[in-house]
Amino acid sequence: MSGGTLHQLFEDRVRTEPDRTAVITDRTRLSYAQLDARANRLARHLTETVRLPPGNLVAIRTLRTPDVLVAVLAVLKAGGAYTVVGPDQKTHPVVADARAVITHQRHLARVDDGKDRPVITLDGDAAAIEGRSGAPFTEPAAVGWRAGVLLTAGTTGVRRPVGISHERLRAAYDAWAEVYRLDAGDRVLVTAAPDTTEFTAGWIRALGSGSTLVLSRRESFTVADTDPVTAARLLDNKRSVSGLRLLAVAGERLLLDEQVRLEQRLAPGARLINVYGPTEVAGCGTWFETGQLPGPVEDPEQHAYLGLPFPGCHAQIRKGQIWLTPPDGGDAVPTGDLGRREGDGPLEFRGRTADRVKVGGRTVDTYRVEAALAGHPRIRDSVVSEDGGQLIAYVLPHSGSAPSTAAVRSHLTGAVPAADIPRQVVPITTLPRNSAGKVDRKALIRPPVRAAGSTSGSKGGGEPLDAEDWAVIGLFVAVPVAILSFFFTNPIWPGSTDLSLVPGPWAGFFRGLYVFESLAFGAGVGFLIGGRPMMASRGKPRGLTTAAHLAIVWLLASWWPQDNLYRLAAKQDWPRQAVLVYTFNVPLMIAAGVVAAWAVWGATKAKAK
Repeated sequence: MSGGTLHQLFEDRVRTEPDRTAVITDRTRLSYAQLDARANRLARHLTETVRLPPGNLVAIRTLRTPDVLVAVLAVLKAGGAYTVVGPDQKTHPVVADARAVITHQRHLARVDDGKDRPVITLDGDAAAIEGRSGAPFTEPAAVGWRAGVLLTAGTTGVRRPVGISHERLRAAYDAWAEVYRLDAGDRVLVTAAPDTTEFTAGWIRALGSGSTLVLSRRESFTVADTDPVTAARLLDNKRSVSGLRLLAVAGERLLLDEQVRLEQRLAPGARLINVYGPTEVAGCGTWFETGQLPGPVEDPEQHAYLGLPFPGCHAQIRKGQIWLTPPDGGDAVPTGDLGRREGDGPLEFRGRTADRVKVGGRTVDTYRVEAALAGHPRIRDSVVSEDGGQLIAYVLPHSGSAPSTAAVRSHLTGAVPAADIPRQVVPITTLPRNSAGKVDRKALIRPPVRAAGSTSGSKGGGEPLDAEDWAVIGLFVAVPVAILSFFFTNPIWPGSTDLSLVPGPWAGFFRGLYVFESLAFGAGVGFLIGGRPMMASRGKPRGLTTAAHLAIVWLLASWWPQDNLYRLAAKQDWPRQAVLVYTFNVPLMIAAGVVAAWAVWGATKAKAK
């Protein structure tokens, strides 16, 4: 394993090939010498303005490239540790440990968390930074210092910080170099966002090898480092295929049949590797090529292989869960992913423990159901989740319409336990993904919830009613209720609609009021019956949705009895007035507050992330 600091790998290339292009973006391109000089200037500015103690953390709060690369190299040269956090993630806890922040002026309001720490703006402080020397930076010894803090993808909740040493990242570089076999002639396209592990740990693969790091899809490339969805899109471009010699896919599961189809679209002699490595091992765990298989695999659409460990890494299966040993030989870490292996063959992915759900007191292996759904000829991809005590299958069809619920249930019968067959099938046009390319299950729109095993509320053929069906039912209920309430107002509250002493045109206005009250009452009753399925499809918390549903019903329906009772109440009948106020007015205010909370819940949560 090579020794020294991480950035020394880059600096070695600066000395041997200073004029070679290091990085290309949509706006600019920099040679190794130019990138190094910019990093040296920022490193000197950082050390002279912040007085950065060795190993202290600096938060890079911008996603603009190549500024992120310049900042990462500068922090390393100054003896610090870097972390890249998107400027929109205002409350991320890792920032609290940062000694300083590097950002742009337009992000200042979002990254200001009230901490009294130095902030360097790359545009606002540009003149001072440019005034520093770009000459080679004399670095202190880095033994035992951390190089950075990487962030997990956050598919199971908050993005967790993981400290990474220089030694681990250098060991990962050595392992990647042996498998990727990059050289100075390669142009490496990286499509991951700058705040993902794929970028914050993987940049050294290209810059340590003397390759050109390409951050623009408009440019030509010989190597592509991307996720499965983007890989398929890249191969639609014939120009990309003609020069591509290596396609490295990571970030999400890649089924064997999908991998074979991608391979068939590559030029002769080009390679495709499926890379698996959580943040805890710096993204360096295992890699898979179809040549690792001893022979044909039955039902390839139901298998996703992770392959063999990178050099220096180890993979174990403990009680069904995958444990990985980092490339520097550190302690094995649990990945939270499930797997299996036959003999010395490649490791196979079998789902994530976090994706398993509880239904009816039993644990359901959703990956097993998703694997079975992959065998349906009309389903391209799927996600199985739980809501309201029942299983839901979100299916992405190959083309055209998705199969019906009855067809999906029939396909799964015998393939999975009967209790694991989803009660609902929700067609989707795309799977929501986070910046790392992983499926974001929390972003799936929840459908209306029905009790498991219910035979009521179904269309012909046994298919459950959807939100639009319930809306129609609610409308059909609302109209007759509104009409009946208008004609039955006076029999129920005699004299409440008597306008004989009211002069015109005011009597006409009051008659309009009575019509509106009846319409609101009818709408409230209709919404009581058909409104909740539509609200539940918004994917907000069940309890809050139920409260908001009832609040809307009360806001609509209460005007009819409230106004009629007020008109019959004497103005100085204080006991009755108090009853009316606390029966109607106060609950109406509370109901409005509940609806407001329901309306803003998702927006405030998304803004805080």
